[in-house]
Amino acid sequence: MKPQVLIVGGGISGLSTAWWLAQQGVAVEIWESAPRAGGKIRSHREDGYLTEDAAALLVNFRPQVDQMITDLALNRHKHLRDENLKRYIVHHDRLTHVPMLLPALLTSSLWSLPAKLRLMVEPFIPRGAHTGESVSEFIRRRLGREILDTAMDAFVSGTLASDPDLAEAQSVLPRLTALEQRYGSLSMGMFINRVVKRRRANTADTFSFTKGMEQLLQALANSPGIHIRTGTTATRIQQEEDSWQVQGETHGSPTEVRIPQLVLSTPADTSSQLLYPMDAELGELLAGIEYAPVGVMHLGIASSAIQHRLDGTGFLVARHNRLAINGNLWMSTLFPHRAPPGKALLSSYLGGVRHPEQLQKSDEQLADEVLDSLRPLMKITGQPDYIRVRRHLQGLPLYHGQYRARLARIASRVQAMPGLELNANYIGGVSVRERIYQGQRTAQDIAARLHCNTRNRHPQQILVS
Repeated sequence: MKPQVLIVGGGISGLSTAWWLAQQGVAVEIWESAPRAGGKIRSHREDGYLTEDAAALLVNFRPQVDQMITDLALNRHKHLRDENLKRYIVHHDRLTHVPMLLPALLTSSLWSLPAKLRLMVEPFIPRGAHTGESVSEFIRRRLGREILDTAMDAFVSGTLASDPDLAEAQSVLPRLTALEQRYGSLSMGMFINRVVKRRRANTADTFSFTKGMEQLLQALANSPGIHIRTGTTATRIQQEEDSWQVQGETHGSPTEVRIPQLVLSTPADTSSQLLYPMDAELGELLAGIEYAPVGVMHLGIASSAIQHRLDGTGFLVARHNRLAINGNLWMSTLFPHRAPPGKALLSSYLGGVRHPEQLQKSDEQLADEVLDSLRPLMKITGQPDYIRVRRHLQGLPLYHGQYRARLARIASRVQAMPGLELNANYIGGVSVRERIYQGQRTAQDIAARLHCNTRNRHPQQILVS
């Protein structure tokens, strides 16, 4: 079947969009410049360790993700995280447990009495009127400076590689800002949502797969209705009356296609280069999106050499601690099959806005710095028997500044180009969960448009149906 949609970029955004389209009977072709589809997500097995180059797990509360995994027959390969595992942050040079429920938070040693009193009065803080607040401004206003400095800074810097002073709250913390707007209070909104959640069919969970996160990407890539051309780079796009002409190269040889619907699932700078000749303003808006370099170092070490109890998911690091790492996941505790018997797999996250220069260092330098950070925190006495480092110089998009306003301007420019969609992790969230969700939304829009165009070309079909 001749493809109706061309997707440029075969990462999770492109693959999920293609899969949702294929479920609706729409033929899709993907152009992926790399030798394999999947983007940065890749799982690697070596010496008994299973490591991840990028996303380590999937935190899900969306039914669309449940549906995809069920339809791909991956439920039997899911490895769920034990929800009883503790979560830690670095506090006063030691790992401190972070309770997940408000009553326990109020008795925790993490925060001072004034900070706890500030938490208790949160329901009485009025809604904010400033829609362009940074994360720091939003958290200080609703929860106080101590909560920001101790916990939220660690979350934004550690998981998103971002700067809470620059990151836009509505873009980075959409669920929290939505709670304020809807209920006037974060704690009240969380309580109401917890009650409502009990009535929902799907439940929130955290998981990976038997063969790692890449197993999901492989299942998507192998789905019927999706044709992937690896080693293929788009070099020029041009809008015509009712289609898009896309020129490119496949392993150095020229290729060209004319297609009704085009999706760019490439990084913002790549999309900018393709679109700038057609719309300079759109090209500049996309080029202005910054990315942070990120890396991950996997250390395999004897469990007996770690004196701290491995009873948690790992820990995050707030910037005032001045450590060489942004956070650390205890992967062999999260998913025991990730390390050989008697071994532990510790994955440390590097770079980001906090340490952009780190990725220029050698593996040996990074290993020394990471171990210097881990040893006093986890009471490590031995040496690792396995080290693996992965670098992504263009790692994660930074939702800095007036980001929603930038996206609105981008959407307005794209709307003037019928048949074009942008779907990449600089729009709608960087997590695998949000990429699957955004893929479904993009696919729905495209399928509706194709269906409408078909009816307009063949009005007699309306009578038949």
